Formats: sequence, structure tokens, C-alpha cells
Amino acid sequence: MGSSRGFASAFNSKAASSATKSRPPVLLRHFASKSEHKHPADGPNDYGYIATDQDSRFEDEKPTLDYAKGMPQSFSVMRHEQIIQLCVEGSYEARREALIRNVMTIDLVEYDVAAAKVDEIRKENRSYMRVEYFPYQAGIGVALGSGVISFPLIFHEKTAKWFNKEFVTTDVPEVQDLETFFEVGSWTWGWMEPAIGQASFVLLVLQFARSQAVKLGIKPYGHAMLSMRSNRLKRKYPQYNAMFLSWFAEGEAMY
Repeated sequence: MGSSRGFASAFNSKAASSATKSRPPVLLRHFASKSEHKHPADGPNDYGYIATDQDSRFEDEKPTLDYAKGMPQSFSVMRHEQIIQLCVEGSYEARREALIRNVMTIDLVEYDVAAAKVDEIRKENRSYMRVEYFPYQAGIGVALGSGVISFPLIFHEKTAKWFNKEFVTTDVPEVQDLETFFEVGSWTWGWMEPAIGQASFVLLVLQFARSQAVKLGIKPYGHAMLSMRSNRLKRKYPQYNAMFLSWFAEGEAMY
């Protein structure tokens, strides 16, 4: 019994050791602090500040001059891991940089040539933006116009009387009851309140319906528009990475 337990223990120990040796440190390889994978200014550490005497990058919890000189000044000098992380976080410049590097890899060209190709892709990405964003621009115009025109319709006597004559046809108060714009407003509010209240209620239920649609996975107009734009780029440039094209297409705004 004792010998069998010893054999089982030795077997398990050997299996665990073998499994540990055969498992490649994939994640550690990407974030290792070996000199060939990092900037010399990082010193012996390739991560944030640690409170040890060995971290020569910081003095009194402040970066040293040598370490500050090694900070990236643009996206083009950042490492791949940093670019990908910023892409996931939504940085458009990082997504542009990722696409440039992908173009360099696929077309076997230098950075400037790849950047020019990405500028061409950008023009294609923006070709239908005015049409795609027209509903938003129209919404802004309608909202601002309605807000501005509501003031004379409610408080301006001549405008209120004209609107009443053309669309409402209610009784006009006596002259002494329309001497101030507050009195005019109290008169016009009788027909303006239902219209404004109904408009506010419609906007409220539309917002609620949109939130429920998002929870069901139904894409609103904006998300659907970005998907169509992304698919258009992937159809025209199938040789490049689809993920980088999608990030680039969806990250660019009209203004």
C-alpha cells in the first residue's frame, strides 16, 4: 500500500512538472521585461511605478529626466500592445495607426506609403457621411428651430394673435388683459401646453423604446450605419485585416 502511494505521488508530481514545462508563457512573452521587448528608459521594470530602490525611473515618486525623455511623443512610436489597447478603448488615432501597420504588413511597403493608402481608405470611409448623418443634422435643426420659435408663439402678442387666427380660433382677451408678455403667455398657454406636452411625451416613449431595443440587441440607426460603413470598407479592401478596418471605419466622426 505504501509503495503504491509513493508511486502515485511521484507520478502526479512528475505529471505536474511536465505540464508546467510544456505550457508556453504566451501572455508573459508579450509583456516580458526583457531588453529586446522594451525601451531602454524603462530600466529593469516594464510596468508602472513600484516603491523599490531598484526602480531608477522614479525619484521621490516623480519620473526622472531620462525616463521622461523616453515617453512616446506620437502613436507611431508606440508598441503594438499599446496601440491595440488604445484601439479597444476607442482612440481613433490609435486605430489609424493599427491600420497603417497592417497595410505595411500586407503590401510590404514603408510607413509613409502605408499612411497614404490609409488616407485613401479614409476618403472612401467619408464618401457617404453627409447622407448618413443627415438625420442627425435635421434633428438638430428641428430641435433648435422649435425651441426658438416657441418664444414668440407664447409671449409675443402679434405673433400669438396671428397664430390664433390661423390655427386656433379661440377668443381673444380684452386689451387690458394683454398688456404684458406674461399675460400673453397665460393666454397662449391654453393651446401651447397640450402641443408641448404631447411632443415631450412622444420623445419620452421613443427614448424608452430605444433603450428596450438596445437590450434586445436591435441596433439603432447609428449602430446600423456604422456597421454598413464598416462592411463597405471590408468589401472594397478585403486584403486588409477586417478588425482593423472595422475599428477605423467606426471610429471616425464627421466633424
